[in-house]
Amino acid sequence: MARLRLSSIAVALVVCLSVIPSLARAEDKVVRLIWFPRFSPDGKCLASAHGSWDGQEGGEVRVWDSATGKPKFVIPVDRGIRTVGWGPKGKLLAAGGYGGFLYFYDPETGKPAGQMKFPASIEVLQISPDEKQIVTAHGNGSVRVTELPSKKELQHWSEVHRGGIWGMRLSPNGKLLATAGKDGFVRVYDMTSYKVLHELKHPGETNGVAFTKENKFLFTGCTDSEIRVFDVAAGEEVRSLQGHDGGGITDLQFSPDGKLLASAGIDQTVRLWDLSDFEKPALKSTIQAHSGLVFGVDISPNGKLLASAGWDELLRVVELATMKELWTWSR
Repeated sequence: MARLRLSSIAVALVVCLSVIPSLARAEDKVVRLIWFPRFSPDGKCLASAHGSWDGQEGGEVRVWDSATGKPKFVIPVDRGIRTVGWGPKGKLLAAGGYGGFLYFYDPETGKPAGQMKFPASIEVLQISPDEKQIVTAHGNGSVRVTELPSKKELQHWSEVHRGGIWGMRLSPNGKLLATAGKDGFVRVYDMTSYKVLHELKHPGETNGVAFTKENKFLFTGCTDSEIRVFDVAAGEEVRSLQGHDGGGITDLQFSPDGKLLASAGIDQTVRLWDLSDFEKPALKSTIQAHSGLVFGVDISPNGKLLASAGWDELLRVVELATMKELWTWSR
């Protein structure tokens, strides 16, 4: 995300590039940066998005065996991939990126299963619990809801944010949507009426968002380093956490039981928050997992594994109970 305010140290880390072989192009293209790793619904696989906004660079979708780090398949494309997502029923794998293409793949083989083209970059995607809709958030501030498998557009919020949308999340029941963007707002939508329910103002750009298990509260990340908690029904802030030492909070993920929150930040750390007493959230641990910006974190469906990805070109998976590193990958 070129628009974030980065420290000179972070910028220096970003410029380390590597050339990889292309499986589908006549000439090799540089691929750099890793975004938002996501576990499959059964937890057996991990998908990661690769590539930058640079039009001269390529992109990749990579899928791994989550326990061993053994690669299952690598899918190269012409432009950087910014976001990947699994269908909650495990029947779909989707990816989107800076070329404005939304790609669909067979989750078992990685074979293409269709694509769509949008007029702006796809920054984030979410697939509904029933796998009948896919929501895409774009670099021009718009959000689209598309029916699957017909690919019929159901809803289009045009420029609902002033500038790019960096984060987005459907609630666990699929009835609510939250988007976070460059304009310093988090917006909450009703997915039945398609009405904007709340516009939650923040003091800086927003990015990571996550609903609690019962859909009652929304956690947000901001460039002022704070994690805020909002009552969804009222649209009111109920508490905040001093999230990271400096800079934006790029991603938020809950454990399946809702008692643990993982946050990723520009300060190069992943932080784990104990929410067993929801009224008194406590910082459980700070993990110096990367030597560059951390731009994605996920907890496996069984709550046992933690994955993180950074702009140091490192993908890392650890065992949560012991914090033992299971595997890493870098170029």
